[in-house]
Amino acid sequence: MDLASVLLVDDDLFTRTALSAALSARGINVLAATENAGDALENLKSLNPEVAIVDLDLGPGPSGIDICHALRSEKPNLGLILLTSYTDPRIHDPSNSHLPKGCRFISKSELADFKVLIEEILIARNKPFATAKPRNATENKLTDIQLEVLIAVAKGLSTAEIATQRGVSTKAIEGIIAKTHSALGINKSKSINLRVQLARTYFQLTGKMPPNA
Repeated sequence: MDLASVLLVDDDLFTRTALSAALSARGINVLAATENAGDALENLKSLNPEVAIVDLDLGPGPSGIDICHALRSEKPNLGLILLTSYTDPRIHDPSNSHLPKGCRFISKSELADFKVLIEEILIARNKPFATAKPRNATENKLTDIQLEVLIAVAKGLSTAEIATQRGVSTKAIEGIIAKTHSALGINKSKSINLRVQLARTYFQLTGKMPPNA
């Protein structure tokens, strides 16, 4: 007996094929693996999966979050899992306000241990609206404000520009930057600027390489 039935949405053929095979080998019934929103909706209607696993970054067109909303609108009790390179969901959406209720969020770096994905699939199937608990350390260490400032630093904004954006003093932003540096446990370096260290950490959290790396 299958543990759960799943619809997989990912624009990368290799990822779709590898995930489908790995899930099937672990008792998950992959009803369909598709690359776009249109096919995903058609498969949802015809196959009635219990859970949809959707890649966040699908290239041009609707994002994974957009597709999750569309799928949930069609099937209100559908379990949802977003798969992404990010290690903290707030990096993509600092407020998380745009995620469908109960949507699980898994970093691709966690797939080294497939038990994590299987557990999330079962939770999504049984409790599609349950709030996901943070698994990544940064989700517990950084406040929303610290993360927002970290993102601004990584984008190259100056302390003064961030302060103007947030309507606070430059001294306040300097304090937030210092606390963010400390919260992330980054060792101070005489040879590397603090802002550069923070920017590097941000790109590590996104799972992507910084510009001109």
